Amino acid sequence: MIENKPVELWLSPGTSRLYIFFGGIAAGISIPPFEFYNASKIIDENKIFIRDFSQCWYQDGLPNISEDIYSTANYISKEINKLSPEKVFFVGNSMGGYAAILFAALIGKGEVIAFAPQTFLSPHLRKKHRDKRWQKQIINMYKRSALKRKVWDLKPLLLRKKENLRISVFVSDDDRLDHIHAMHIKNIPGVNIYELNGGGHEIVKLLRAEGKLPAIMSGTYV
Repeated sequence: MIENKPVELWLSPGTSRLYIFFGGIAAGISIPPFEFYNASKIIDENKIFIRDFSQCWYQDGLPNISEDIYSTANYISKEINKLSPEKVFFVGNSMGGYAAILFAALIGKGEVIAFAPQTFLSPHLRKKHRDKRWQKQIINMYKRSALKRKVWDLKPLLLRKKENLRISVFVSDDDRLDHIHAMHIKNIPGVNIYELNGGGHEIVKLLRAEGKLPAIMSGTYV
C-alpha cells in the first residue's frame, strides 16, 4: 500500500473479473488487504482499491482526481471501461460499504458486497436512531460537502435507480446500529440482507474465520 495514495490498481492480464474496493474510516477492509484477497481467493483477479483519507464518506472527492461523488463516479466508470471486465464487484466495509453501494448505484452496473455498511449520514436520521459514531468525522463531512453535490441517504438513490443492481449486505445481529442501517434499505428491489450471529461491526473477521469469503466474493453465496 502506498501511503496516502487514493487509488491503487492491481491488474492481472487475462482475468474476467474486476473488484473495486473502498476503504473504511481506517482506509481498510477490517483486515489487511492481502489477507482479505487471500482468504477470498481473488489474488489473481483485477483489483482497484480506492480510499478516502479525508474520512468524508467519499462526499468530498479524491485528491487530484475528483471533487465530489459524481466526478468520482465518472472516474471509476472510465476505469471500468478501460478494463472491460465481464463482471464488476463493488466491495467495502463500514464507510467503504456506503461507498460501494453509492458508486454502484451512480454508475448503474456491477454487484455490491457491503459489510456492516452505513446507509444514511443525514443529521435527521442519525439523531432519530441515536447514531453517535464517528462524530468528529461526520461533522467534518457535513462541512466539506455542504455546498457540493452529495448523497447523505442511500435509500432515495436506490429507489430511483433504473438498473437492477444486486446488493448484498452482510450485517451482525448483535450490532444495533449496523442492523438499523441495513434495515433502512431492506425492502428495495435487488437488496439482499444477510444477518449473521455475532461478529459485531467487524463482521469481515467472522466471515473469514468461517470460510465464507470465497463464496461471498464470487457472488455465489446464498
